[in-house]
Amino acid sequence: MKLKKDEKFKLILGLGNKDIKSAIDTALLYAKAGVRFFDFAPEIYSDFIKALKKAGFKSEEFTLCVSAAASGDIHGRKAKISDIVCSGCGLCTKNCPQNAIVQDKKTRKNTVEFKKCIGCGQCKRITGCYAISFDYANFEINTLKQLINQGYMPDMVEFHASIPDKKQIITDFKDILTIFKGDISICINRKLFPVEETIKLLLEMKNLFKALNYDAEFLVQADGASMNGGASDENSTLDCILFAGELLEFSKTFGIRLILSGGTNINTPGMVLNYFTDGDIPIIAYGTYARKIASNLPQNEAFAAAKDLYDKTLSVQYVC
Repeated sequence: MKLKKDEKFKLILGLGNKDIKSAIDTALLYAKAGVRFFDFAPEIYSDFIKALKKAGFKSEEFTLCVSAAASGDIHGRKAKISDIVCSGCGLCTKNCPQNAIVQDKKTRKNTVEFKKCIGCGQCKRITGCYAISFDYANFEINTLKQLINQGYMPDMVEFHASIPDKKQIITDFKDILTIFKGDISICINRKLFPVEETIKLLLEMKNLFKALNYDAEFLVQADGASMNGGASDENSTLDCILFAGELLEFSKTFGIRLILSGGTNINTPGMVLNYFTDGDIPIIAYGTYARKIASNLPQNEAFAAAKDLYDKTLSVQYVC
């Protein structure tokens, strides 16, 4: 098991950020700030290994995780725009938080840049546009297989299981277990099932995992307000904290570490102290918010923002 017992900060650059240059630049910035736990899309993993070496880091100092989504999970979908229906109004372009929608200057039609789109649905929610639909042709598990076949072995796989189909979750999870023998984190949303059903599903997955991975660790990532655009208010982070609280007894009984994600921001470290005792405090995973506060800034200001978030997270004390 590579994940350190006192790990506190996870940076998510995975299925919410497939622009390779952007993901690597952000990861290196946070690595310089002290972060040692990163989550990537499978197609970015090998490039980051090379980037770490070039920047003077040793890859063995880090816990490197790759993400894969169950078929139908929001993290594996992409927006698409019909060039027949699109009127070229540009509303979706203005409201995409990832700048993944571009407009052709000649035709005035909008198209989606596949690598930048995170499937958050902002474009559809805000505009209600009939030209926008979503593609759930999930390629991450196959890309993970290709990565492993090329000789790369991540320290951890994060499996996004936020779909209402339990049979599909188990099918895709078993598929991952056939190729990966290491730590696994299950990312699941509290809105899918009653907490009792969620725990039953997680226990089934844990038993499947342990039957094949005796020395690896099984973690659970409590997903709250996922892909919310990097909001910095307390309400955004409350969902994942409350969900982790509902899973706390389960995690303590079976020795499972919890991770917070979805809506986490600068308020999260302080807020968890109101809900957890020292020994129970989950790892905090930052995604869109962490990328947002360090983007479009001079290097020194971006580093200061990253370091401030890292330091505030580290200030939350653990008893291990």
